[in-house]
Amino acid sequence: MHILHISNSYGGTKVYKNLYTQLDMLGVRQTIFVPLNYKNRNRVGNQMIVFKTEGSKIIYSTVLKSWHRIFYMAKINAIVRDLKKKVDLHDIDAIHASTQCLDGAVAYKLHQKTGIPYVTAVRNTDVNGYYKVFVWRKGFFGKILKKASRIIFISPQYKNNFLGNILSEPAKAKIEPKVHVIPNGVDPVFLVNKSSGHKTYEGVLNLIFVAAFYRGKGLLETLQAIELLRGKGYEITLNAIGKGLPNRPFDKEYIKQVEEFARGKDWVTLQPFKKPEGIIAEMRQANAFIMVSKPETFGLVYVEALSQHLPIIYGKGEGFDGFYPDGFVGYPAKAGNMEDIANKIESLIKNYDTIAHHVETLELETDFAWSNIGKKYLSIYMTLQ
Repeated sequence: MHILHISNSYGGTKVYKNLYTQLDMLGVRQTIFVPLNYKNRNRVGNQMIVFKTEGSKIIYSTVLKSWHRIFYMAKINAIVRDLKKKVDLHDIDAIHASTQCLDGAVAYKLHQKTGIPYVTAVRNTDVNGYYKVFVWRKGFFGKILKKASRIIFISPQYKNNFLGNILSEPAKAKIEPKVHVIPNGVDPVFLVNKSSGHKTYEGVLNLIFVAAFYRGKGLLETLQAIELLRGKGYEITLNAIGKGLPNRPFDKEYIKQVEEFARGKDWVTLQPFKKPEGIIAEMRQANAFIMVSKPETFGLVYVEALSQHLPIIYGKGEGFDGFYPDGFVGYPAKAGNMEDIANKIESLIKNYDTIAHHVETLELETDFAWSNIGKKYLSIYMTLQ
């Protein structure tokens, strides 16, 4: 089986490299076509894979110009032309598009010309980017979904939001049978080093926060919520890790606000970002995790926390919400709402032992190990033949 991946985000995140590496280990021949926009040409050569399966390769395309960001269909057609020059489509069994509105549009155009079946993911960049900016293209976006053999979402929440709020009822009825929910996998180091200890709450809640220090991650509101609860007599600390996280938005003014709020408070620790091994060590000193962010496509850091047996508080209505029932591994809180965050921390404290027990019994490998995720995708590809 020969799969053509169209992946404009390749090199910007390890997600795709991890998936393609697992598929390679399963013996899948792959051609990874990476159409880079004019700003991301420095990704050429990033995250190369030493393939074990003969004939697999990565092909970069740099045909896009700055003006293509405005002229959507010209952008798609330019990518299609370049791909047809560089890839022998007669040798392709199926196409996997990493996003709907860019990669999926290219797959749709190729399907029109060749009949090659394709799978497309629907990502945050589609819903909060293309669907909002190119409103007049919604009809075309619908055609991409209609002709796709399978449609992938990385969380139940994103699937439900998309089917319920983006599509009409007739379109939903046609598309829903083709939908699969397959999350991204977690860094293997967290599963290999899963905690074997038992977390307890004995009057002190030691929270840990791991994310870049910018507004969308809700650090300031979390600090305010903790201060509110401490005023009620709860003993709570927060260890926040992520200042200066590379390749993430950097907001000097927001960091200044966080640092000013934390000044003089011995219950707050602010630390720079750490590598996975360092994060694991810090998580093992905590007894709960919190990150109430918006938007959040998925948030693998929640799975990382669960691997260390930490109950979690996460963003309500965001990517991770809906993977487990409310109160099972923790609680969803409204991003930006200090009172709701405080209420959910209080609920976690009151139900800590039950939730901690649930977390300890999770089989995270089933849903979040790349080895299993690779098998799920291979199973989908096999249905397209």
